[in-house]
Amino acid sequence: MPDARASVLAPPQEAAQGLRRALVEILKQLNRDEMEEPEVPGLEVNELREILARTAFPLITPAETRTAVHVLVRNGYARELTDERYAWTRGRTVGCRYTITSPGKSFLLQAIYRAGRIGGPSTSRPPTFGGP
Repeated sequence: MPDARASVLAPPQEAAQGLRRALVEILKQLNRDEMEEPEVPGLEVNELREILARTAFPLITPAETRTAVHVLVRNGYARELTDERYAWTRGRTVGCRYTITSPGKSFLLQAIYRAGRIGGPSTSRPPTFGGP
């Protein structure tokens, strides 16, 4: 998903892998935002796009970012906050923004584990977030 033109021309499996990388990166950013405990939680789509553009997705468009965020919301991995609040640290009023959910954290943890970026428990099962 780094580039809309490349996604259209790419084989379906490659396009799906690009989308998955973008979804995981968005979840990482939402998780980071939650861990920092800002005065106004959540990130707006434009904020997410700017972060993604500075990292692994320099060509991502606002529409692609919005689509990825909506995929996360529809799957229960992120939730939408619609209350407008003034954020002193941002110096402006923020509107619609997104936060990570518990299932989103679980998905993120499993994705990081599968990528070999963290070690799992002694069993072959990936770690889970919360729950029994």
